[in-house]
Amino acid sequence: MNICSSLKNKMTTRYECTLSPELLEKAVTELHEPRDNAERLKAIDELRNSYNAEKYGPLIRDDDGFILRFLRAKKFNQKKALTVLQNYHAIQKEFCELFIKVNNPIILQPLINSQVVLTLEGLAKDGASCLWVRMGLLDKNIDMYDLMAYSILVIEKLLESEACQINGLRDIEDMENFNIGVILKISPFALARMNSIWQDAMPLRFKSIHLLNEGKVYDVLFKLCKPFLKQKIIDRIHTHGSDVNGLHEFVDQAVLPPELGGTGPDGESTGKWWIEKLTEDWTKDTAL
Repeated sequence: MNICSSLKNKMTTRYECTLSPELLEKAVTELHEPRDNAERLKAIDELRNSYNAEKYGPLIRDDDGFILRFLRAKKFNQKKALTVLQNYHAIQKEFCELFIKVNNPIILQPLINSQVVLTLEGLAKDGASCLWVRMGLLDKNIDMYDLMAYSILVIEKLLESEACQINGLRDIEDMENFNIGVILKISPFALARMNSIWQDAMPLRFKSIHLLNEGKVYDVLFKLCKPFLKQKIIDRIHTHGSDVNGLHEFVDQAVLPPELGGTGPDGESTGKWWIEKLTEDWTKDTAL
């Protein structure tokens, strides 16, 4: 699907709730999601009808499942969900050069194969999906827009899961051997735009960011990024240094790979699994 050209998918069937009793209870309790499907559909219709197509262009997708992501991300607050939905469309228009890469992942093939950004097969203790970022594997000549595009591609894939929409995401970033020069090449304007995508335009619940082996690199990164970060994001950053045991409070050892002090699948196995999952539909939707 070409996001920048804003092709519209026509809504066919209405959403029917197939959540497990446990997941539904969490959605109702934590996200204020209506238990009754008729009420859920009413909320979806209200958000869809509130969208300003004249200003932001036609909805990229107008199916119930897509609209529901934004409601869940903002705990069914219509005003906040509408802001994110409209930001989601605005940023893709304004930052089209980035989303051309998202829509044509063949451009990102070397980065994908490098396995810098992976998703763990298991989940955190609270059911959140776990992103594993190995910054030390980045090539010193990496185009940071490529990394950003790939990260968006990963998030969009994760959001296909209703469990991820409800339980959110925990981000584990290993900074060992990271070349700070990669970030220093980026202008403050570009950093601001990148941060605005995560904070203001993606229907995702960020539960926490866990930094490992951050050292003095973190001080530089934090100084660069702090002006663009919301306080709630700053409050969710955990620095662990070289102590991988600090992750165990949030993610069971059985889920974590040996590289993170766990007993789960290692990086190579996780990489193969994730690339297969990420690319399972690409023959239909992309140039690959």
